[in-house]
Amino acid sequence: MKTLNYILIYLVGALMTSTVIGMRQETLDYMATFMNIRYEVIDNIRDSLKLFEAELSFTNQGEDPIPASEWELYWCQMNLVEPEFLPRDEGVVLDKYKVKLSHLQGCMFKLEPVRGFRVIRPGETRKIRFVSENFSVAKSDVIPNWYLSSNGLESRVLVSTTGESLDFVGEFDTPNKWKRYDWKDEKSEGHDLYDPFTPRTRYAMNADVEDKGRPGKLVIPTPVQIAVDTSMTLNLETRDWQVVAPPVFLNEAEFLADKLGFDVTDQKPYSRFIWFHQADVKVRMKGEDVSNDEVYSLEIDPVKSVIEIKARAGPGALYAVKTLLSLMDDRKLVPRASIVDGPRYPYRGVMLDVGRNFHPKDRVIRLLDTMADYKLNKLHLHLSDDEGWRLEIPGLEELTEVGSQRCHDPEETECLLPFLGSGPVPSRPGSGYYTTEDYQDILRHAKSLHIEVIPELDMPGHGHATIKAMEARKKKLLSENKVAEAERYILVEENDPSVYKSIQLYTDNAINPCLQSTYTFITKVVQTVHDLHKNIMPLNIYHFGGDEVAKGAWENSTACSFTKDKKDIKQLFVRHMSNLTADMGLDLAAWEDGVMEAGSKPYPRNILQNRNVYAYAWDNIWEWGQAGRAYTLANAGYKVVMAQATHLYFDHPYEPDPLERGLYWAPRYTDARKTFSFMAENLYMNADVARSGEPLTHKAMCGLKGEFCPPLKKPKNIVGMQGHLWSELIRNRDLADYMLFPRFLALSERAWHEAAWERVKDNTSRNEQRDADWVDFANTLGHRELRRLDEKGLKYSVPPAGAIIVNNKLRTNVAYPGLTVEYSVDNGDTWCQHSGEVDLVHPTTVFLRTRSANGDRTSRVVSLATYEGNPASKSVSLIYSLSLLFTSLLSLTHTLI
Repeated sequence: MKTLNYILIYLVGALMTSTVIGMRQETLDYMATFMNIRYEVIDNIRDSLKLFEAELSFTNQGEDPIPASEWELYWCQMNLVEPEFLPRDEGVVLDKYKVKLSHLQGCMFKLEPVRGFRVIRPGETRKIRFVSENFSVAKSDVIPNWYLSSNGLESRVLVSTTGESLDFVGEFDTPNKWKRYDWKDEKSEGHDLYDPFTPRTRYAMNADVEDKGRPGKLVIPTPVQIAVDTSMTLNLETRDWQVVAPPVFLNEAEFLADKLGFDVTDQKPYSRFIWFHQADVKVRMKGEDVSNDEVYSLEIDPVKSVIEIKARAGPGALYAVKTLLSLMDDRKLVPRASIVDGPRYPYRGVMLDVGRNFHPKDRVIRLLDTMADYKLNKLHLHLSDDEGWRLEIPGLEELTEVGSQRCHDPEETECLLPFLGSGPVPSRPGSGYYTTEDYQDILRHAKSLHIEVIPELDMPGHGHATIKAMEARKKKLLSENKVAEAERYILVEENDPSVYKSIQLYTDNAINPCLQSTYTFITKVVQTVHDLHKNIMPLNIYHFGGDEVAKGAWENSTACSFTKDKKDIKQLFVRHMSNLTADMGLDLAAWEDGVMEAGSKPYPRNILQNRNVYAYAWDNIWEWGQAGRAYTLANAGYKVVMAQATHLYFDHPYEPDPLERGLYWAPRYTDARKTFSFMAENLYMNADVARSGEPLTHKAMCGLKGEFCPPLKKPKNIVGMQGHLWSELIRNRDLADYMLFPRFLALSERAWHEAAWERVKDNTSRNEQRDADWVDFANTLGHRELRRLDEKGLKYSVPPAGAIIVNNKLRTNVAYPGLTVEYSVDNGDTWCQHSGEVDLVHPTTVFLRTRSANGDRTSRVVSLATYEGNPASKSVSLIYSLSLLFTSLLSLTHTLI
């Protein structure tokens, strides 16, 4: 009887329209449980077009049919689906499959059956193919938590799409799947040369990193002047030590005393004390004696049993404490040492994006603690973006009631759309915000660690969440007949016919600079933020974002009709922001394009009234003619924070592998060695390859006459460096840790310490010195610092192993010497620790993994095929030699640029 029912339903579904009599909640629940989704990239190199083809498979794994209508499937995808037809309100029908695809906003898309779609029978698989813009070469491109909805019912997440394993995503197992393109245009020359690293490739890349058996550096970041005698030590394990400090250093003294279990006093004993002394310490840097609040000296004298810390102010005293703790081993022994130290840059920052996905207060506190450990002093909080507003503003409750919440609400009147895999019900990390109390708690903790918090509320672009929140406010007040108040904070012109699409696929995210109500809103927000800081950490820098305003925004706005030159509109906004913040005594900050006209021309510095205007130079894809923006801005009088995406964007993967998480719009990958090698004041020497992996020529980067590579004429305007964690793909704390660490430590090293090799003019000599310095740094990570990260509970990225087989002997290495490599010859059933060379008796596949410093976690597993006999071994050796040759050629190309 059940079989007959299936046949009847199938026939009816085939002959009739897709209308059924009322979807029921239990049916939708059944579909969410038993409709298995599989997403697979078919081809990125499709007819040499800038499109990739993907296939969706729907498999009914239950015992009941899946209806032919009255359901909708929602998902997030960062590439525009069917770009020939979308975005447009009516969507596009794929007649072959009898489905309609629609774009909502941002990454949100919808699929729904149309007339002629048949029921999906038990055990049946239905496949649908479509094309999307650009390319997709990594599993993490596919966002989880797809969900089903039906009118009047509670939406349900498809079980098959949940979780961070992304099991519903197909493998990227052919070049056409893991390569991005095979076409040429004005921005991309040649073919994608990247393939996933093999163990052999990795072995060649690690070949110069000798395992020294110990940390190569005593302290990270490296001090300016350091002399250490390890033959003499002090034991801080005993409880009879005291910390002596004047009131000015009480905060730092109590911090140290708490760490070591000592008491704090203002009277010096005869011996066995740590003495904080206020003094004007000077350190020699770049041929000058430098003295500021961050400079310190540290003397450890085992003979007198005294440790002396000198600094002018609290920051220097804290950094001396951090250096002392870094020198201390597991037995609480510290060596005899004399250190004089200070930072190369006053700005050493981390940007945390809490707009895309929310990071709760405790996670921010944890980040602040780690920043202080490595002497980073600026936390740039990206508090708003299209996908969320994250700070409570009393009096504008809708900003958090609507703008911080994501759920299934296609009209976005109660919440935002569930961008970035948030699911149909409000929950973290998609939903969440800092109350005023939360934010002030963050400020208090940052102040205790001498870290400045720089708030960013991104405008006029990236304003979708802000706009929707204020539209919800307007609607509410109009329903209460409060017309004047409803108009007070509107941010867009009603019925503005301007048509645009942002890079992130929004068609409604540009706040209108031509409305007075826009500035009423901004004044309210900035004043509130100013007041939140006032009695804790006075606000010094306000960051207004200013980046990625979509072409076409406000083009047909009636409110902007006073000017025919639309580039004047953004400048109008920037000048308003400058006047507002300057009147409050604030410095202004923006992403580089926020203070530039189209192209790479900065606004005249004298039109902005702030004492300092900070420009964050980020968009430096070498072959796009934008490499020199940082120097152009510095030469024009802006204070430049080096934020180059090629080296300092930690949302990018560590390797060009489909299993490595991350975006890859700037470089294909960024590892810790690349960040470590960054030279802020020798910028063009950082260029190695184009996005495609092809070696760069000077002409390709700088233009025929060098017009894209201006010299740095005002080096003092380079004020610092910043690493960035954009959070589109960061859905939990462990993912954040993985992407940040250990690149975070390489950032710390370069922001604090200028290595001698950075100023060596001879390319060959400079590269040799840089590589030797990296060997020391990598050994310090593997033999000490990663273990310390383990102790803090930080789940850093553990690098996969490198390996080769020569004469049937397995050799391995790892990016950070000191970590243990394990191998398996039985498909991972048992694992053995690798040491030296291991004989491989039987032909098989060797599986490899690396253990974290504390042994609790492993890298992803990689495999290496083995072969019997010398001929095969010789061929493997040849491959290894070619890999080494390829690495050497890349280095040579770098040298010749």
